[in-house]
Amino acid sequence: MASGALLFSAALLAVLDYVAREPSERGLSILYLALALVFAGIYAYFTDWDRLPALFRLAPALAFLGAIVASIFWANTAGTPHAVVGFAAASVLILSYVGFVLPPGSALLFSPFVIGVVLLANQVDEFRVGLAVPLIGVPVAAAIGELVSALVDRSLRTARWFSSRTERLARLDDVLRRFRRPSSLHEAAHEVAQAAQEIFQADRATVVLRDVVGGLIPVTLGPYSNEDPDPETAMLVAEAIGGDEPRLVPNGRQTMLVLPLPAADVPAGAVVVHPVPSEDPAFTVDLARLFGTQVGIAIEHLFVINQLERATTRDELTGIGNRRHADALINSLEDGDALILLDLDGFKEVNDTMGHAAGDQVLQDLSNHLQECLRDSDTSARLGGDEFLVVARRAFADPVAVAQRILRGWAQAGRSTTLSAGVALHESTVDVAETFDRADQALYSAKSAGKNRAQMWVNPQRGADQSRR
Repeated sequence: MASGALLFSAALLAVLDYVAREPSERGLSILYLALALVFAGIYAYFTDWDRLPALFRLAPALAFLGAIVASIFWANTAGTPHAVVGFAAASVLILSYVGFVLPPGSALLFSPFVIGVVLLANQVDEFRVGLAVPLIGVPVAAAIGELVSALVDRSLRTARWFSSRTERLARLDDVLRRFRRPSSLHEAAHEVAQAAQEIFQADRATVVLRDVVGGLIPVTLGPYSNEDPDPETAMLVAEAIGGDEPRLVPNGRQTMLVLPLPAADVPAGAVVVHPVPSEDPAFTVDLARLFGTQVGIAIEHLFVINQLERATTRDELTGIGNRRHADALINSLEDGDALILLDLDGFKEVNDTMGHAAGDQVLQDLSNHLQECLRDSDTSARLGGDEFLVVARRAFADPVAVAQRILRGWAQAGRSTTLSAGVALHESTVDVAETFDRADQALYSAKSAGKNRAQMWVNPQRGADQSRR
């Protein structure tokens, strides 16, 4: 639009030059030039200059200068009485346009071309423009052009500033709307890391959450996500977990965002995101504070849920799952899972001879042993008394091996009691209650065979078939 307006202004100056002449001095050449400028202005008006390199935006200004040169030699514009005013007006229009469409400093760089054209006009014999225009008019026009450029640049930066803030707020709103309530703290840490990456447009995000017993759950997304956080990130995380305000930390040429995630009176964890944009630090911190508050509420809810679940599904003495948890594990059995029932041999004698405190210690030692020797996919619970349960997921290859590993580790520790185990492999064709009965039968067989051993349940019908063979 500005390019079209510039060329239309050049056409208007040509028409004014025609009108200001004496009738005897008027020629059609100046009108032809004005008509050509009108067509050039129409073409420039409908041209998408933003798609072209910045230097192409000088084309209308160069076209204006070309029209001035043509008017000097073709229409004898420099020989008219109003030439000084016309050249001064043309200088202001050209350099204001350059300042409008190009960055600050462009009008100054382009002003020598305008001075050159004015000096060229002084070569006309009939009338000399004089040195007032190149020495005073063009510098003033360049100053006006730089003022226009500064105003436009400031306006654009302000527009980009507001646009960036609006976009980042919209991104925050979109991410928080899609942020679903996680089912575990590990899943929550992963979702928070994904959300932080998206909101702050960062390459890497490290999230550490603290569980109800004080353990840390770390998740890192981005380059080298399988590696532990570097010492600096680990230190920032440790500081942020106990903090209450987000902050920006310089890291070489980049900036890191350190954000605590509060949950009620207990810090839920921390987020370290980098690199983050540094051109609007105050808004970045405000955005981080809003993000931390919203995510912290979700983490707080998860804390409360976990505490309630822990209170209702954890055995107070041993710290592992209680009977309710054991029932849930039994109901969750899938095809190929192994159900292992454990019983302490001679536990009654421990209570009778050494006291209940010693018996409680044995139970606690066994629960600790189970948590240490089981795979991450396996789960244990206390059925009641001295009976424990283990569900070994996808253990169909050698289900007895899991039980033997438990018994072997317990014996090697030099305990005052031994363990017996009954193992049953769950099949999709039978009910979970039937699998429990089979494991119980196998435990009874292990006890009857001398204790301190693991016994696999064997289908009696299959054993009878093998004996007949």
